Amino acid sequence: MASSPSLRYLNFSNNNFIGPIPNCSVSLESLDLSNNMISEEISAEIGLCWSLKTLDLSGNYLVGKIPTSISNISSSQFLTLASNDLSGQIPSEIGRLKSLNWIYIDRNHFSGKIPEEVGNLVSLNHLDLAWNNLSGQIPSSLGNLRPSLPLPVGKQAYSENHLSGEFPQLIIELQNLKLLQLMLNSFTDKIPNAVASLPRLQVLQLWSNQLSVEIPNYLGTQSDLMILDLSMNNVSGKIPDELCHSGHLVTLGLFSNSLQGQMPMSLNTCKSLEDIHLWQNRLGNDEGIVELDMFLNLPNLRFLDLSYNGVSIHGQIPKWMLNKGLDTLSYLNLSHDFQTHIERLPWKNMKTLDLHSNFIQGALPLPPLTVSFFSISNNSLIGELSSLICNRTSVEILDLSYNNLNGTIPPCLGNFSKRLSVLDLRMNRFQGTIPDTFDKKCGLNNINFNGNELEGSIPSSLVHCRNMQVLDLGNNKIKDTFPRWLETLPELQVLVLRSNKLHCFLPSPTTNHSLPELRTLDFANNDLAGPLPKGYVENMKGMWNLDEQGTSSYMGTRNFSYHYSVSLTIKGFEIKLEKILTIFASIDL
Repeated sequence: MASSPSLRYLNFSNNNFIGPIPNCSVSLESLDLSNNMISEEISAEIGLCWSLKTLDLSGNYLVGKIPTSISNISSSQFLTLASNDLSGQIPSEIGRLKSLNWIYIDRNHFSGKIPEEVGNLVSLNHLDLAWNNLSGQIPSSLGNLRPSLPLPVGKQAYSENHLSGEFPQLIIELQNLKLLQLMLNSFTDKIPNAVASLPRLQVLQLWSNQLSVEIPNYLGTQSDLMILDLSMNNVSGKIPDELCHSGHLVTLGLFSNSLQGQMPMSLNTCKSLEDIHLWQNRLGNDEGIVELDMFLNLPNLRFLDLSYNGVSIHGQIPKWMLNKGLDTLSYLNLSHDFQTHIERLPWKNMKTLDLHSNFIQGALPLPPLTVSFFSISNNSLIGELSSLICNRTSVEILDLSYNNLNGTIPPCLGNFSKRLSVLDLRMNRFQGTIPDTFDKKCGLNNINFNGNELEGSIPSSLVHCRNMQVLDLGNNKIKDTFPRWLETLPELQVLVLRSNKLHCFLPSPTTNHSLPELRTLDFANNDLAGPLPKGYVENMKGMWNLDEQGTSSYMGTRNFSYHYSVSLTIKGFEIKLEKILTIFASIDL
């Protein structure tokens, strides 16, 4: 079909086609095979498609190199090979395609330097080389790209490579540049003053480089600047007062740097600010205190992260903050600071509220009704857990661990939220029995009640939690026989029942497929008897087939970057794993 002499346009995108790229006739002007299952190499015969103006092969599984014959398609205007498995160097012959307006070869495995010949693409207005393994400096020839174009260096053009050297001066020659994104590289030195001469700059993202700089005052003169992100560098000094002079700043990202001193009150004038990322710095006044008043008059604030600021936010959240942002604030992270009291949490659209690792005292404040992530672990909370917590039906992560909460666990916790994936109540003083109320629609992945004073038996309704990966009931007073129904949980990887009052003979598994994913088992310090349960060990395929792909990661939830943790007995010592590697395996009986 592609070789039909009269065919001009061919679009087979978003299917499941496999096999080689079809040969094309000299009449074909547009070939779109994007988002299929093609896993072949690009044949050198692609160079015979002389009339092609648009070639889109993105979103496949193409391998090998870009054939140099591609330079024969002199009429090509749009070329995208993004999101494949292509490798090798970018061929210098690509510089012969003088008609190219757009070129996207991001998200592949290209290596080596960016060829100087790319600067010969005089018609280019979108260039994206991001998410590859390119190295070296950006060639000076790219300064030849036409400065009159609105986006001569497209979105994320060079990000996530291994480009190095000083900040590229050639970029400054592109006077109509709107987006400058060079994140995840290795640029050093400082941001040149000439950036101030880019009158249309809207986005400046340089995060995760090696820039050793102070924030230039002149960035406040960029009248169109909306996003400024210098996070994960070696930025030092103070946040300049002039930063909000432009009046259009929406996102300010400065986290994981070495900033010091008090935040300027001029932030109050950034009426358009929505997202503020300042965590992991050393911000504060002479007493090491961050004054939250500079956020008093930000009507659009929705994301605020001031965590990990060393000696920083002390005392109570100010009352104005409990009233401001009621309708806008959806993310608030004040963890690892020095909060001591919280009266109420009234925000109407809060999704993520992280207050862990502070010194918060008193009763547990109920999170907003809309919250999905609520962590107030590692504080000094006292009192009982109110059943009103079960009105929070949107919650997915509930972490109340490492406090002094007592009383019984409300029965409604077993079925109050179909979305709940993590329920962490460990290291408190809960008493009574574990409620046997886990619903048939239970979505829990992680239950951790370790280190309480719970009694009774292990509730059989836990069998409804088919997605369970971690079950930790260790260090309680549970008196029960081994719950054989645990064998039916197909996803269970970590099972900790240590230091309880489990008794009887440990039975052999009923099938050869019991606990197929199990890789960590801890029954230490109980009253179990009989022969060692070798049947369970032999069935633990998750332990014997670890890391088949040669990679490892941590157990947890992707949505909130929340890692599971667990306490285990290893060689007689209790060890807390703050993160559980997917390749970790342990047996303690």
